[in-house]
Amino acid sequence: MLVSISSVAQTGTSSPYSLTGLGELKYRGFAQHTAMGGAAISQQSDNSFNPANPASFASLQFTVFDVGANMNLGTLSNASLSAETRSGNFTHFAMAFPFETKKKMAASFGTGQYSDIGYEIKNTENADTPVNYSFYKGDGGINRVYVGYGIEIIKNLNIGANVNYSFGNIQNLKAKIYPLTNNVFSYSDETYYAYRGVDLDLGVQYSVYDTIRSNKEKAGVLKHAFGGAFHTKSSLRGNGYRYSQSFFGTQFEQGNDGFIDSLMIRNNLKDTLTKPAGFTLGYTLSKGKQWSVSAEIEQNLWSSISSGGNTKYFNNTRYSAGFAIVPKPSYDVAGGFFKKVRYSAGFRFENLYYNFGNEPIQELGISFGLGLPIVKSVRLEEEKVAVVSMINITAEYVKRGQTTNGLIQEEYLNIRLGLNLNDKWFTKRKYR
Repeated sequence: MLVSISSVAQTGTSSPYSLTGLGELKYRGFAQHTAMGGAAISQQSDNSFNPANPASFASLQFTVFDVGANMNLGTLSNASLSAETRSGNFTHFAMAFPFETKKKMAASFGTGQYSDIGYEIKNTENADTPVNYSFYKGDGGINRVYVGYGIEIIKNLNIGANVNYSFGNIQNLKAKIYPLTNNVFSYSDETYYAYRGVDLDLGVQYSVYDTIRSNKEKAGVLKHAFGGAFHTKSSLRGNGYRYSQSFFGTQFEQGNDGFIDSLMIRNNLKDTLTKPAGFTLGYTLSKGKQWSVSAEIEQNLWSSISSGGNTKYFNNTRYSAGFAIVPKPSYDVAGGFFKKVRYSAGFRFENLYYNFGNEPIQELGISFGLGLPIVKSVRLEEEKVAVVSMINITAEYVKRGQTTNGLIQEEYLNIRLGLNLNDKWFTKRKYR
């Protein structure tokens, strides 16, 4: 648990677009949700949950531990140049456990990323003599720890709430570097802030069952599940410093510090960043554990946030859809492993919350995933029940930005690995 929490705080992006605002926003769901394009706000399961909608906790029958990591392999390109990138880190750790009561209810806690910052930009300027270039670098991001609770208040209607504690560090460096001479001093300006804040998630899910018959008169049950979630606006208050120094550009190019003198040191600085409110709506049609189809829309109200500069924010809108199928989900019967694997695919499209040069930045994702089952049996009173854990593997192709109008296009393969472990806790034993 401690390793997961500390590892989530590591930078896992190399996107130049992460220089804006709070950086690159991270999807809150798990690997199995990414495989369906992120459409998971309305999904209900007895052995999996979505922390973005705390109402999903109430559908659990087993104690669940979910931890994940990802790796990005990509390419950055503009009209004339391209470069390869790679990054990776742990994405989340979360647990949830139901209570043995008359009403269905469960509690959950965990940690994950809200945003990520990790960029290095070198802008050569040939107009000056000697030749110089501007250098920009950023690291850090915002992480969160949550505690949540979900309950079925009446039949088929779940509600839930999370309390989120957001924290993180953001460091930005701007420098003017003269790499060919020591007659002109290079200089840099660095800022660092540690941010903290609290916000809430509220969620609801409602399900309707529909009995159908096939041509062979075999009855089946379809489940219509509707989901919604809302997260509140919050302020992240930061404490930090600003530091400027001069140095020799020739030594900087060789990997040395080249320090000459401190130009400015300011400690105990205060800053405030704002996370906007947002909402998500979704629908899932499913037939038992065999198959499900989901669609979802999410909007974060960034247009209500002032950037404090020339940058203007726009509402971040995501459209997602996906499906999953298990050919024969008879986990209590031996054999037929590949027929018990969950196969998933999904699609998403996003309008991101920032523009560059008045050009809107959009993102497209196409994903495929496998859920490899790990089955064991537990005895509940007089009955044996199959408890299914999953190793979730997802590959997502992502395209962000464009090469026209001086912009940068990102294309990368996001590989996510998730471990979903289930067991039965808090079982009342009976002796006869």
